[in-house]
Amino acid sequence: MKRSSIQEVIPALHSIQHLSHPFLPQTESQIKTMLKAMNVSSIEDLYSIIPKELRFEGKLNLPKTHSEQETLRKIQSVLQKNVTTDNLISFLGAGIYSHFIPSVVPSIVNRSEFITSYTPYAPETSQGMLQGLWEYQSMIAELTQLDLVNSSMYDFTTTLGEAALMSTRATKKKVFLVPEYIQPERLNTLITYTTGPKLKIVTYPCDKLTGQVDLEKLASIIELKRNQISGVYIENPNFWGVIEEEIIEVGELTHDQNSLFIIGFDPISLGLLRSPGELGADIAIGDGQPLGLPMNFGGPLLGLFAVKNDKKLVRAMPGRIIGLTTEISSSNRAFTMTLQTREQHIRRERATSNICTNNALCALASTVYLSLIGPHGLKSLAETSLAKAHHLAERLSMFDEISSPHFTGPFFKEFVFTLNSPTLMDSFTKFMRTRNIIPGLSLIKDFPSLGSSYLASVTEMTTSSDMELFLDAVLEFFRTHGGK
Repeated sequence: MKRSSIQEVIPALHSIQHLSHPFLPQTESQIKTMLKAMNVSSIEDLYSIIPKELRFEGKLNLPKTHSEQETLRKIQSVLQKNVTTDNLISFLGAGIYSHFIPSVVPSIVNRSEFITSYTPYAPETSQGMLQGLWEYQSMIAELTQLDLVNSSMYDFTTTLGEAALMSTRATKKKVFLVPEYIQPERLNTLITYTTGPKLKIVTYPCDKLTGQVDLEKLASIIELKRNQISGVYIENPNFWGVIEEEIIEVGELTHDQNSLFIIGFDPISLGLLRSPGELGADIAIGDGQPLGLPMNFGGPLLGLFAVKNDKKLVRAMPGRIIGLTTEISSSNRAFTMTLQTREQHIRRERATSNICTNNALCALASTVYLSLIGPHGLKSLAETSLAKAHHLAERLSMFDEISSPHFTGPFFKEFVFTLNSPTLMDSFTKFMRTRNIIPGLSLIKDFPSLGSSYLASVTEMTTSSDMELFLDAVLEFFRTHGGK
C-alpha cells in the first residue's frame, strides 16, 4: 500500500477545513440545500418578516475568529487578572464568607450519583439524593430548633422575598416590617418580590449607638399599623455584625398583633447563639454558604428556610419537602417528595414558590459539611471566629484615627470600624490595595450616616499574620498621612 507524502496530505487537510466551521456543523452545500427546500435564496431572506426599521444594518463588530488554542490563551490571559483570597488578605464578608472546606465535601458532591444541577421529574428513582436532602432538612431543623425545613432555596436574599410572600398568604395582611440595617441588595430584591402582590414594605429604625433595633420606635410603628402587619423581620447577628439583645421582646410585640416573626441568621453563629426557635421565630431564614460552599464570585448559594409546626405555615411554605415513608410492597424505608402541590405540579398562579432547578447540590454539600464538623466543631468554629474578630476590633481601637467598633452592641464575627477623618477613606482603600489588603466592605454609599466606615469580617481562615500585616499597613498609612 502506497503511503501519502506530506505534500499530498496538507492540501487535503485544507480542503476538509473549508468544508465546515469547527463549531458550526453546516457546510456551504448543506446550507444551500436547506435554503432551496424553504424556497428562499439566502439566509437574509429568512429575516424579511422583521420590519426593516427594527433590523440591524451592516456587519456586527466582532473580533476575528480564533482557533481553540487561541481562544484558550485569550481566556487564560483574562483569568490571570483575577485576584482571590489565596493571594491577598481580605476582610470582606457581608453575607459571603471565607470558611475552610474539608476536601471530602467536594469529593462526595462531585460523585456522578449526585453532580447534577437538575432535580429529576421522577425523583423517587434517586433515593441517594433524596436521602441526602432529608438529612439536610433534619440537620437544619436541629440547628434552628424549628420543626420543618424545605430542601433548599436559592439564597438568603430570595428566601427573604419568599418569607414575606408566605407571611401574607398565612395572615392575609399586607404590611411587612424590616430593619433599616438590611442589606440594600436584599431590600431591593424584597421590593421586587412584593410589588406585584401589593405588599407594603416598611422599615423600622435602629439605635445609632448600639446598632441594635430601637424597640420603643418599633413598638410605635407596630401600634400605628395595628392589624395590618403580616410579619416582622429581624436579623441576628444583623448586617452590621451586631447581636440583637432584645430580640425576644421584638417577637412578643409581633405575636401580640397575630403577625409572623421572621429571623434571619448566620448558621455558624448558632454554634454559640440561641437558635431562632428558642427566640420565638415562626420562620427562620439564612444562607448556607458558610456550611461548605466556596465564595465563588458570589454563587451559587443556598437559601435556608425553616418554620414551626403550624398547619397554615406548612401549607404556605415555598420549596420542596422530602418525606420518609415505607414501600407499598415491603417494610423497606423510602424517601419521597411530599406536599408537591406547592409547585409546577399545579397552575402557577396557585403555586407557593417558583423553585424548579433548586440548589439541591449545594444543600448536599452543606449536609456533608455539617456531618463532618458536628456540634462541637460548629461551636469551636464560632468561638474562633468571634475571638479573632474581637481581637482585631480591639487592636484597631488603639489608633486615634479609628473608632472601632463603631457600635457599642455585642458582635459576632463582623464589626464596623470608622475612619475619624472622612477625607481619608478613598486614599485608605487605595493604599490597602497596594498592600494586597481589602480592609472590608465600604459602607459610605449604602449607609452614609455611618460616615467613613467599613464592615470587616473575620473567620477561622483569618490568621494572626493576616491581622498583623493589616495593622502594620494601617500604622504605615497614618504615618504617611499625618496621623500618629
